[in-house]
Amino acid sequence: MASIPDDFVNDGWDFASFQHGGGKGGSMMAFVEDKFIVKELSAGDHKSLLQFAPSYGRHACRGYKTLLSPIYLHFRDEESGKYYFAMKNTIGRGPFKACYDLKGCADDKLMEVNGEKVKAVHKRIWNVGMWCGQRNWTDERKRYYAGKLEARSIQIGLLEEQRRSLLDALKRDTDFLAGHKLMDYSFLVAIKEYPSGSVSSSDHLDPFRYQTSNGTEIAVHVAIIDFLQVWTTGKKIARCIKVCECNKATIPPKSYASRFLRHFSQHVIEVDEAEPDPLDLFEVPIEVQSIRPHPTSYNNSQMRKKRTMIKLSWMQATAEQGNLQVPKIGLFHK
Repeated sequence: MASIPDDFVNDGWDFASFQHGGGKGGSMMAFVEDKFIVKELSAGDHKSLLQFAPSYGRHACRGYKTLLSPIYLHFRDEESGKYYFAMKNTIGRGPFKACYDLKGCADDKLMEVNGEKVKAVHKRIWNVGMWCGQRNWTDERKRYYAGKLEARSIQIGLLEEQRRSLLDALKRDTDFLAGHKLMDYSFLVAIKEYPSGSVSSSDHLDPFRYQTSNGTEIAVHVAIIDFLQVWTTGKKIARCIKVCECNKATIPPKSYASRFLRHFSQHVIEVDEAEPDPLDLFEVPIEVQSIRPHPTSYNNSQMRKKRTMIKLSWMQATAEQGNLQVPKIGLFHK
């Protein structure tokens, strides 16, 4: 059980505080302090969550580690008729040394570096100028593209036991998602840097912590997010349209799960506790022409203890959660 109070989203946010989440879908979201996120659901994601919630709750409460970001509430706003869900904020609030949204394909991206947001500038099919070479790119587009190159090659170093625990959980979760024909989910990785001895403990966050060779303490948060996308006819058509696109996100659920697991099995690397541990985060350059992909590693060589990377407490997330009282929001859809 997650020990979340029934009124956990009664205060601290309103619909006026909603902002774009930064993804291609443009979903709106609001932060409830630094503990929770309320996010708007598309009609497809709403239907998916209704069907998916009972088995999701059973999967989350099996007693095994899971990397799926916890969903605590699914509701409808009376006034607008729109659907929303409330989830755990698994990474807290910035500023971050770096924050990545990773899928193990060409859609990987850097979202923040050194506390500065990286604006997403997509090369849409109607932006003809962007397809005619980098000369016509804006500085924001170049910066975004440089971050994508970095995200594709990021490596995360873990001790042997931690890496095994993470990959075991990843295998269970991706098998589970593929079994429900879900795809297009992301691996969220957020890194915070602290002066030695200043990492604060939190009752709602449990990041992976380690110390670099220069004494700096690093907290790394990871979670699987955005896992409600079903393999629909629309996705099948999109796959055909993108036939010339290499390493695309739009592939069938089993293939997506296999690639996801394979990619992070290669990019989550085992390190020895005695190895040196430089934290070499790149600075995003302006000129893309000089950029070449290079791996960025985060390891835990000076970590004092072996510990489980993530310990999440969960509540039973089912479609029958309508008895939770959040009177300021409206009706819960059953």
